Parts: sequence; C-alpha cells; structure tokens
Amino acid sequence: MKYKKEALMFSDLDSTLLQDDGFFSPKTRETVKKVYDNGMMLIPITARSTADVIRQGKRLGLDKLGGIVGGNNGGQVYDFKNDVWIVNESLKPELVKWVFENTKNDGLKSHYFSDDTTYVTRRGNNSIYWAQMMGNDYVVVDDLSQINEKINHLTIILPKDTTDKEADDFYKDLSAKLKEFNADAHKYSNRVIEVSPKNVSKGYAVKKVLEYLQVEPEVTKTYAFGDGMNDLPMFDAVDVGVAVENAAFALKDVADDMTKSNTDDGVSDYVEHHILRQK
Repeated sequence: MKYKKEALMFSDLDSTLLQDDGFFSPKTRETVKKVYDNGMMLIPITARSTADVIRQGKRLGLDKLGGIVGGNNGGQVYDFKNDVWIVNESLKPELVKWVFENTKNDGLKSHYFSDDTTYVTRRGNNSIYWAQMMGNDYVVVDDLSQINEKINHLTIILPKDTTDKEADDFYKDLSAKLKEFNADAHKYSNRVIEVSPKNVSKGYAVKKVLEYLQVEPEVTKTYAFGDGMNDLPMFDAVDVGVAVENAAFALKDVADDMTKSNTDDGVSDYVEHHILRQK
C-alpha cells in the first residue's frame, strides 16, 4: 500500500474536529467524505480510548471509506480497510502496579485507561464526564486486582494546592523513575501528568502511519490540526501544523498556520479552501 496523493491530513478530535457538544457537524462529515472521494485521507488521532476512537471513526464513515484512526495519544492506530493494528502498545503491568502503590496517599489521584474502561482511585466529576463522553465503563478501585486488563495509558493528578515548584519536582522525579519501566511522562497541565509507553505520542503515531503508507515527502504534503499541547508532537511530525482559533496560546505560537475555531468548522474550512480547492 503506497500513498501517492498530494496531501495527507491528521487531526485531533476534541475542540478541533468535533464540535463542543462532542459531535461532528454535517459540514465536517461532508468534507471528510470529499477528502476520501479524492483519494486522500484525513486521520483522527486523539487521546480518547481505543473503543471510542473506533466508534468515532465509524461515525465519520471511515470504516466504509477505508480510513485509519488513532487513539490513546498515539498508542493505538487502526486501519479499517485492512483490519490491521498499525500501532498497539500498552503499559507494563509492573509500571501500573508501581503507580497504583505510590499514588494512594498525599492527595494524589490516578486514572487508568484500558480499551473501554476508565479505572480511578477516587471518584471525580471531570473523570466521570470524560468516561461518559467516551462511552467508557467507569470503575472506582481500591485494590490493584480490580484492574484486570491491559492499560494503554494513565494519568496522575496532583492536589489542587500543589505549587509550581512541587509540580516540577514531581514531574522530574517521575520522569526519572519511568525509565525503569520503558515509559514516558507528558504534562497535560501543571497538575495533570500522562504516563505512556516510551516514545508514544501523536507524533509517533503520525510517523508510524507515514511508514505504513510508504509516504514520499516529495510527493505528499502532510498537515495536522490541533488545539492542545498534546498535539505539538503531531505538528512536529508533519509539514504544516494548523492550530484552530480556540487552541492553546503555546500551540498557536509554534503553528505554521491558523484556521477558524472548532465551532466554526475550522478544520473543514481549511481543508476546503487550502487543500481540496487545489484539486
């Protein structure tokens, strides 16, 4: 399978390709279909869980169009057309055990994400909201034995009164410890840290897809659309990183281009005017 089209697109979902209500607009659906009708691809890559990203791909019609989707910030990438996992990585059980045992005290919370379940050590409104958004089961655990399946990634949430210095020190210490488990730490915010398999990111997923599709840089121009800092590795892996208007300022600072907000169908508008129009 060799991709020979002039453009290949990747996009975040929440606050980028999706509306704020969590649904795709009719305009976005129409644009995605046009992309595939022209032999090109637009590939969602999201932090959402495996089961949910498959579901979102089907809502976009990618299962019928022969598309590709990526979940867990690049830890899983699935090809609908060939029924193949391009990437399928998870955390070592020893790491999950270490995090569970070392985040039970001091006001810390930890969340563990399998293909279709969110496990939490303490119930919280935000984690409930995202489990509902992803259609995940939501399980509060007080013993590690209750987590009886592979974990694709996890998050550690520091207490609200954590100072910037305390957060930085925690992140540095955690990053050093994770080397023992072949894993990496990524900051979502000063209080929220994601732990993923080593080198896994949205940029990693992009690179794996480019290899899988045998994309030639001199033939195909690559684009990525995003709004948050976990989209930065994806921007680094493509030719043109496009930030939506509602993106974090830090992402806008490094973006190659800008488009309208997600609620104004920014991705669709950019694709229609800068990519499809050139056809």
